[in-house]
Formats: sequence, C-alpha cells, structure tokens
Amino acid sequence: MKQTVTRLYENFKPEHYDLELKLNPEDKKFTGWVSIRGKKTGRPSKRLTFHQKDLNITKAVLHRINKKGSNTNGTEIVVDRINLHKSYDEVRLHAAEMLYPGEYHLVLEFSGTITDPMNGLYPCYFTHDGEKKMLLATQFESHHAREVFPCIDEPEAKATFDLSLTTPPTGTVIANTPTRSVLDEGSLRTTIFETTPIMSTYLLAFVYGDIESKEALTQNGTIVRAFATPDNVQFTDFALEVAVKCLDFYEDYFDIKFPLPKSDMIALPDFASGAMENWGLITYREQCMLVDPKNTSLPTKQYVAMVVAHELAHQWFGNLVTMRWWTDLWLNEGFASWIEYLAIDHLFPEWEMWTQFIVDEQQPAMKLDALDNTHAIEVAINHPDEIRSIFDAISYNKGASVIHMLHGYLGADSFKDGLRHYLKTHSYKNTDTTDLWQALEDISKKPVKKFMHAWTSQPGFPIVSYDFKDDVTTITQERFYLHKPAKPAATHWPIPVLSTDKAPERFDGSEITFKSAFPGKINHGQNGFYRTIYDATTISELSSILVNFSPIDRLGLLADSFEAAKAGYTPLNNALQLLTAYENEDNSAVWDIIAGNIGEIRRVMDDQDVRDAMKPFIIKLTAKESYRLGWEEKTTDSYFDKLLRPLIIALNAGSDEHFTVKECLRLFDTMKVPEDLPPDLRGTIYVTAARNGDSKTFDKLLRIHNASTSSEERTMLASALTSFKQPAIIKKALNMIPTDTIRRQDAMYWLAYSFANHHAKRAAWDWMVKHWDWLDKELGSDLSFYRTPLYAGRSFSEPEFKTTYHDFFKDKKSPGLDRSIKQGAEMLAWQIGWKQRELQNVLTFLN
Repeated sequence: MKQTVTRLYENFKPEHYDLELKLNPEDKKFTGWVSIRGKKTGRPSKRLTFHQKDLNITKAVLHRINKKGSNTNGTEIVVDRINLHKSYDEVRLHAAEMLYPGEYHLVLEFSGTITDPMNGLYPCYFTHDGEKKMLLATQFESHHAREVFPCIDEPEAKATFDLSLTTPPTGTVIANTPTRSVLDEGSLRTTIFETTPIMSTYLLAFVYGDIESKEALTQNGTIVRAFATPDNVQFTDFALEVAVKCLDFYEDYFDIKFPLPKSDMIALPDFASGAMENWGLITYREQCMLVDPKNTSLPTKQYVAMVVAHELAHQWFGNLVTMRWWTDLWLNEGFASWIEYLAIDHLFPEWEMWTQFIVDEQQPAMKLDALDNTHAIEVAINHPDEIRSIFDAISYNKGASVIHMLHGYLGADSFKDGLRHYLKTHSYKNTDTTDLWQALEDISKKPVKKFMHAWTSQPGFPIVSYDFKDDVTTITQERFYLHKPAKPAATHWPIPVLSTDKAPERFDGSEITFKSAFPGKINHGQNGFYRTIYDATTISELSSILVNFSPIDRLGLLADSFEAAKAGYTPLNNALQLLTAYENEDNSAVWDIIAGNIGEIRRVMDDQDVRDAMKPFIIKLTAKESYRLGWEEKTTDSYFDKLLRPLIIALNAGSDEHFTVKECLRLFDTMKVPEDLPPDLRGTIYVTAARNGDSKTFDKLLRIHNASTSSEERTMLASALTSFKQPAIIKKALNMIPTDTIRRQDAMYWLAYSFANHHAKRAAWDWMVKHWDWLDKELGSDLSFYRTPLYAGRSFSEPEFKTTYHDFFKDKKSPGLDRSIKQGAEMLAWQIGWKQRELQNVLTFLN
C-alpha cells in the first residue's frame, strides 16, 4: 500500500522517554520537561523532527551518544533553530552540524494549555458536597499525545516511559504503572511512577483529582482498582467484578499473563468516547462503567460488561501487540469487538451473547457497508485527521463480523491456538494484518490469507441469490448496494455457505449449481458476512417452518428480506408479508430487528397516512407478547424476556395503544424522583410523556435532567427532551446544546435525537447550519462530530432537500468529514428513491 503520510518514525526511533509535567489546574496550564533517547536513521541531515501541537517549546539540548548503552549524555550538538510547523503538528530542530545515523539524547522544555475539548490533557467537571470540582485526565488516541509533550506520535514508535507529575498536594494521581515514590515540597507534590512496558504514545495516560477507589485481586495476584468521583465510587462494584473475571479469562485464553502489576479503571465525568484502553489505566465514560442497582437498566448493565471486556482484551490485542499504522486499526478494534462476546458469554452464558452479536455487530456493519461510499476494513490513511473517520462500524463491527466468520471457518481450537502463536511471536512489537493471517494459517493449515484477503482489502459484501427448482439449487453472488451506483463493482468473495443442505463448504465464483432435495436456509447461524434472498417458493416454505429455526436464523431471514427490499432487489411487501409470520416471536433479539425495520419504514416514508396505518399493524403484531409479558417482571422471566418487555411496551407506546400510553402518563405524573419508575421502562415513560406533553412536561423533565448525576439518566432524558412536537419547545431544546446545561460529551446526543424526531428534523438542520462553527470548535476533535453529515442525511427523504444538503456541505470538506458527507448524501439519495418506489405499496399493504 502506497504511503502518503510522512512517518517521523522512519527518521527517528525513540527508545525511552523521561517525562516530567507540572500541572496547574487553577490556571489550566502546564509546563514540562522531556528527555528522549533514540536512534536517528535514514540519511545524514541537520534536522530532527518530532510531533507537537500547540506547545510552546522554550529550550532544546541535543547530545550524540558516543557509546551504545551509555548513561552519559555524550557530545553536545548546538541546536541553533527551533521551528514549529502548525499545519504538520511538528517541531523541527535544526542543528549546527550534520547529524549522522546513530544514538541521540534530546531534552526539550515546553509549556501548554489545558483545554476543554476532550482530547490531549483536559478537565472533567463534577460537583461533590455542593462544591464544583475538576479532574484532569488524558485522551491520547489517536494522535493527541503531541498536545501534551513532544514525541514521535505514531503507533509504531514504541518506547518505554518514566513519568513524573507535579500537582497540588490534595487529590489522587494515577497513571499506567504503580507509584514508585512521592515527594512533597511545600505546596506541591511530585508523584513518580514505575517504568512502563514498551508501548505506543497513544497508550500513555494519567488522571489527577478528587477520586476514590475499590480494589480486588485476580487469581494470579494482579491488583485491579476501580476509580470514580466520591459520589459514584459506590457504583463500581459490577465493573470491578467483571474486570477481575475477564482478566482471569484472557490470561487463560491467550496463555499470557497480564503484563502489568496492576490494572486500573476510572469513570470520568467528561469523556468523548465510550472508553479507552490505556495500558494499566483504562478510562471510561461514566455510563460505560457505573452500575446503580436502583437506576441502571438491564441493557446498560450488559453494555458495561461488554465495554469492560472490550478494553481489557486490548491489553493484549492492541497494547502488547500493536498495529504498525492506523490502516490496521481494525486489528485492534475488530478483534476486541469480537472477543468481548466470547468473554461475556463465558461469564454470563444465560445472556446468549452470540445471538445478540448478530444484531449489535453484524447488522450495523452491513448497513454502513451497503453504501458505495464505505471503505475497506484495511483503509489507507492519507492525513492524521482521517484517522477519526475510520473509528466506525467498518473497523469495529465489520472487523468483528469477519473474525466471527473466520472463527467458524477454522474452528474454535485452531483459532485460539493461532492467536496464542500470534501474540507470543509479536509481543511488544507492531504488526500488519498479514501477520495475524500467517499465524492462524501456520496453526490451522488452512488458506487463511487467501480466504480473508477479499474480506479486508475491498469494501462491501455480497448478496447471495438462492433459487430452487426441480431439486436443483442455483446460488449467485454480487456486491450488495443499498443505492446501486451507475457502475457497480464486479466483486466476488469466498463465501462459506454454512448450510446443512448439500451445498459446498465454500463458494468463490459468481454462480454455482448443485442438487438439493429440499430448499433450505443457507448461512446457518448467520456466521457468513453476506445477505441472502430466496425465490418466492422457497421463502414461502421457510416462513412456514420458522418455528424450527434458531432465533439467529429467524432474525437473519427477516433482516435479509427487509434489507433486500430497501435496496430494490425484492418488493417491500414481500418482507412485510414475511413479518406477519412473526406474530408468535418471543425472542428480544429478533424483535430488535422487527422494531428497527418498522422504525425505518416510518422514518423514510415520513408520511402521516403510513404512520396512522402502521399503528394497528404493530399493535396486532405485538399482541401475543404484550399479553404474555405484561408490565411486571416475573420470577419465570428469562433474561431475554427481561430485555423484550421494555421493547414491546415501547412499540405499543409509539403506536398510541390506549392502555400503554395511559399507563406511561400515569406513572410519569405520579413520579417524584426517577427511582419511582422501573429502570428498564423509564426511557419509554419519559419519551411517551414528551410525545403527549406540553411545556410543563418539558420543565419537569428538564428539572430531573439538571438534578441527575447519572450519565445514563441524562442520556435517557436527552432523548425525551428532544421528542416534543411543539416548535417552541423544539427550538428551546436545541438552543440549550451550547449552554452549560448540556455537558459537551452529551451535545451530539441532543442533536442526533433532534434529527430523529420527524417534528424537529428541519429545526435541527437549521440549528446545525447556524451553529456549525461552534460545533467544529467545541467538538471538532470528537468522533461523534464526524458523523454529523450522516445524522443529517439519513433524516430526510424529500427530493428538494438534496440541494439544501449539497449547498451547505460543499465547502465543509476536510480529511475527517469527506467520507461522512458522501455517506450522508448517498443515504439521502437512497431514501428519496425508496420512498418514491414503495410509499403507495406500503399504504396498500397496511390498509
């Protein structure tokens, strides 16, 4: 793959950093001193270049180390010019003499500013005992270490770090490694930490402030600590328990002991993403780590377990062995997104995680990958800002899905043994995707590289057409497009057919024919990353025997039918007719697919007649499960029943089912505090109150929001506060986004939820246009900001909006936004076409 980004690591390879930082929380400033030992490579020159961003570098001292391994500084070389290049995030040190390849020691003194955007070194705000307080935390992934100290800020530039932090004496300081010593001098305290393992700059982390912790031990004696603000540390028990069990599981699965003496995790009041796998100090958004038995919903509790398992998997897969460059980000994220299910399935087998995997990982990946403007799993990075644009459903969800497919192809034992071989061979090093394939191929003796290359090196995935006639089955494949371009790519994939029928194990070409006694479902267990459409006779046969299918195969059949219809491969009425066969469905994962498609039809058709006709259809579809489950939790409930009850109630509430709406409003009117409402039903009750409420309802919801210290509760309330239909209330909710009422980490929730409300979407667009500069300044480095064009584009299906969208975004292009702008435009074009093609047919079917 052609390299188009200047890699500073090619000219200087750091080996060790001594980093001293003095933090001044009151003034939001810091000063620092860094010593960098490493090797200059490449051609002789008079310049050394390092990454920095917005730092003031005041002094540079350079020495050539005359003897390898020497502890002395060596020969001093005069640095006669220090140039900062803002557009490249670089500091260029110009020497008075020629610098030849060899060992060098550089000392830099610098200062910087602690800024509110949640990257680099930033503040987190919270209140304790009525007093406003502030933590300081770091977020260095993907390329934000350079905002705190000069370095080679690339994943391949692995080195060891000795960190010392000087802070006010009150408060706790934690970092990647245990504390070595503490020195108090007057009004300041210096905390010195143990040397880190060899690791990338983006994994360095520290936190300072008023925090407390709980502690536990793994079977092998690793100390695990869970930190949070004083009021929230009581809610860390569940995450701590899961972390200990996950570390034990991974040590056994990988056959490698956790490489550090301790593993910390901390719930931060302000955090842009979900969590970050810093080695030995994992940082979390509070909603992703804290579990309050009185307030946390069951899906959120499960999500906490999943995030903990994900981040701990990174301690081996990502931290111990790291991608060479961001092209292989998916190696980190895709693998962790897969193995988190393996770990949680081991810890909580009753959760049936692999059924949920298909809904939560595979289906979102396919939705994004169905666009022409998708990207391959392995994607070239041409500018550092592009890195943000690939932290998406392709790198995470599709990466996990193709690994799931490979796991099924190789078998569990060969896959596990291959991973162990990979990790042990490449510990403390960097790898490319092919290194993983080679390790798995060495162990399994199967053609892994050939099988996987097509899945990771090219975008998209296939749709497989299944035709059965006269005991002969014909299967064809082509690339699946949600909105087919003028010149579709003629692409093929090696497809594991995964059938109990007489189908071949694998299908590589465009068409294959084989004898078959009975038409059967292919892609059993939905292990293959492809969609399937069947001829009319076969789909009728399959719908009549749904009771014989597993939940995974039931949801797969339905999801494929709807997605094929949305793309125009089959009529939508065929999928709706199939849906009527699901009236006896009792699995929440299948109902997730049902609810998602019902919601998409309502959103894209955006027609009052469709919304009105859909309501009795939904009420009839949910009737059996609504009666079976009721409103109260039962001792006989399965785990999936507990997940399904809130979904059925939400579907009925959204369809204006009289009793459901009446009960939601009664519960809302009588509540005094959130704890008066069941956690799993709270979100539906809030939204139903908003949909049927007025300004008094808004004020009550806002008071609860402003009083809440729960990240999950605030997110739930954000959904409700943006669900009103009155223009004045909609405008009020939007105008709150840039105020202190809304935490910066929650701002994009408010905007995305407003776009999702068909009463508010145009106001949300107008607000976004007016406040674009604010969004760019305050949230421009957050991953969620780069999805804004997609949020906007998927909210409209009116032809005239195409011009509006294009005119605004035509001059907003940047390396991080380009793909999202194109994806939003493509979603918009598809929705316009789908509505024009199917609106009347949907009305006819429903009526």
